[in-house]
Amino acid sequence: MSKSDSEWIVAGLIVFFAIIVFAYHIGQLLWGIFLIALVFWFFMLADCLRRGTDSFPGKGEYDKLIWSAALIFLNFIGAILYYYLVRIQDNRGEIS
Repeated sequence: MSKSDSEWIVAGLIVFFAIIVFAYHIGQLLWGIFLIALVFWFFMLADCLRRGTDSFPGKGEYDKLIWSAALIFLNFIGAILYYYLVRIQDNRGEIS
């Protein structure tokens, strides 16, 4: 084996291990993002379940049931929709 071949092998091993370390840290970052999304979803579900039926913007009889189902089945997307369409609307109503 020539010197240039061994240099390429060492360079390849360095890149290989750098990719493994980088992927490990990206995995930790993704778990952190997942945990934040899960906590946000849990707080929106708890807010929905504690909120009275007259506190929803539509003031319909089944709004609480519909939003609860949306939060359960749509998970994080449902939590984002709930936050913008119910929680912020309710807070704007209290400020005025």
